[in-house]
Amino acid sequence: MNSTIGSAGDPAGHDITSQSVAVIDQTVSEVPLRTKGFLAFIAVAIYAVLLTTFTFNKKAELVAEFERLQNLYKAEEQLRQVDATAFHIVMAVFLNSNKDDEKAVVQRFQSNLELLKKKNNDLTMRYPAAGVNLSRIEQAVSKAAEHPSPGDVAIMNSELLKVKIEITQHIDESRKEQEATAERFHILWDSAALASLLFGLIGLLLLGAIIGLFFTRLTHDLHILKARALGIIRGQRDASMPVTRNDEVGELMQAVNQMASALDEREKELVIARQKYFHQEKMAAVGALAAGVAHEIGNPIAAMSGVLQEMAIEQSTGRRKVSEGSKLALLQANIHRLSAITREISEFAAPQPMERQLLDLNGLARTTTGLMSYDKRMQRVNLQLNLDSQLPAIYGVADQLTQVIMNLLINAADALETAQARDPSITLRTEVLDGNVRLTVADNGCGMDQDTLNRVFEAFFTTKRKGNGLGLSLCYSIITGHGGTIEISSTPGVGTQVQIILPLPTDEEGDTL
Repeated sequence: MNSTIGSAGDPAGHDITSQSVAVIDQTVSEVPLRTKGFLAFIAVAIYAVLLTTFTFNKKAELVAEFERLQNLYKAEEQLRQVDATAFHIVMAVFLNSNKDDEKAVVQRFQSNLELLKKKNNDLTMRYPAAGVNLSRIEQAVSKAAEHPSPGDVAIMNSELLKVKIEITQHIDESRKEQEATAERFHILWDSAALASLLFGLIGLLLLGAIIGLFFTRLTHDLHILKARALGIIRGQRDASMPVTRNDEVGELMQAVNQMASALDEREKELVIARQKYFHQEKMAAVGALAAGVAHEIGNPIAAMSGVLQEMAIEQSTGRRKVSEGSKLALLQANIHRLSAITREISEFAAPQPMERQLLDLNGLARTTTGLMSYDKRMQRVNLQLNLDSQLPAIYGVADQLTQVIMNLLINAADALETAQARDPSITLRTEVLDGNVRLTVADNGCGMDQDTLNRVFEAFFTTKRKGNGLGLSLCYSIITGHGGTIEISSTPGVGTQVQIILPLPTDEEGDTL
């Protein structure tokens, strides 16, 4: 195996390790908490089974070595019995070596040899490897029994000594094997104890690391949730919280984000509704003020108009008629203009019903543009009205649609403040299109880029130095509330065009009235 793979000096190995940890962390984050607990239980169970299996395997090895050691002890014991029998025969031969009766010596040797054979057979039956080969001594005894002679007896004794030496060698080998087995037993015992200790420590470390990583990650995400909740309380609802988990905590994060988004939308709706209410209150106050002003101004104007009319009559019945360029005619024209302005203010500020009714969109456009013509921003603007004279009536709330037209004219006038090298102009057009009424407000102002165009209907979004960013959002709310649509197209440096589509009223059968 290449020992340099994944080493500290190997950037590729470090990257692979980092990517593997990131993949594992991402995979773990996508598992539900209940499944994580179940997987942790399975992991602990598997670890316990592995540890138990390892322990039993080591126990089996230790038991096998212990039984082997016991067998060696028993084999040595029987070998010693065989050795004692052989030693008894040797001593018997030694004691009878001074006798001249070889036949008696051989018979005595044979009787002792039978005992040796019995002991050796018992040993061979239980421990075949520890048995002694007695064939040569049996042959020597058989030969000596047929023709007892000192030479045959000597051969018989020599074979007996060889057997004795062989038994001693077996005993020495058994001793050595006992020592080796005992040493292996101790080594196995120490390795099993050390391995069990290491397995336990590794298991505890892994379990502690997993638990620590899990609760550290969980605590971190809960702190993020807490910070997000406090931010929502403080009104910070625009930025969403990153969701890095797909378990129950991740679902809670998504729910908090959805709650923040819903609260933000609800708050914007409340602000828009409040603006509508403020507009109604403001229009009511302006209406009351305009009515009072119109009444107070109207009386003197009416008196002045009557006096001028009498003067004109007297002058016309006298020496000469009133010429169009005379001061008296100029004064009379300006008084008529004041009367018209007062009448326009009174009509604009007159209380309007808040329920929908049939409206003349052209009349609303004329009234609104007439009033807006007195705004200083409109003084240098060429305001054109292209109104369809055959435009049918629509259902709507006059005050709200007036507010829409006024906001669009104000936005167009603001866009024209930065227009250069051309005459500023605003065109308001009405027409019938595909069974609907279309109102278009176009200007040749500075225009908008695509990023700004994508956000024009967002509440509180504005590019003006002074403004609350609710104008177009309020227009969108009013038009969609009337069942219509509003679309804006713009080109930077060329101009902007706003198109409003409003449905025509239908009867109960769905036919256009």
